[in-house]
Amino acid sequence: MMSASLSTNENKAEKVDNCKAQEQRWLDVFLGETFFGSCATHPFRRNELNKYCINCNVSACEYCISSGAHRHHNILKIYRHIHKVVVSLGAMEKRIDCSKIQPYKCNKRAVISIYPLPSYGVAPNVEASCKSCSWKLTEPNLYSYCSISCKVKSVLRNPDDSDPACPHQESQVKIRQGGTFEPQKPMEEMQKEIVNPVSFRKRKRKGTPHRAPFF
Repeated sequence: MMSASLSTNENKAEKVDNCKAQEQRWLDVFLGETFFGSCATHPFRRNELNKYCINCNVSACEYCISSGAHRHHNILKIYRHIHKVVVSLGAMEKRIDCSKIQPYKCNKRAVISIYPLPSYGVAPNVEASCKSCSWKLTEPNLYSYCSISCKVKSVLRNPDDSDPACPHQESQVKIRQGGTFEPQKPMEEMQKEIVNPVSFRKRKRKGTPHRAPFF
């Protein structure tokens, strides 16, 4: 009886490990993808690779999705926002821990950047910058990273970091630098374009406002 119980527990543990490995694998591939290129399978108009199938671990265009090959699969929609490649915060936080990653607003949607932002946005004040790439954060007391890649990279470098860790610490992520765009505007102009982090508060605060504690 005891032997059967141990065997059952071992099987459960093995299934959990397999699930974790699968989650780790899709994030590895996702962060190494280049989006918005043309789909080689569908040489038609509007064939840019702006979706990602988590089940198949591949980027896809709208023709790939409509063909039925990814029916009932978990699909992430990828967006362009100024010079950033972004994904919906709501969709992404169902998959990984997105805390401490600075959000933006894109067409009234809360989004977060996938890749590190251009290096010329380095903040003069270290305390006000991304922990990984030194990009200037608009609210450094609330956020520590400018992108998903930066958080993963920081967690890999400092596994004992007190920040909530991504559930993929052992992942050997191949992180792209700078995303897919080369900024064409001066730093001052681009900084003005960056939308302030999203506020999810429905009612105005009463009294003197105080920033939330870091932890």
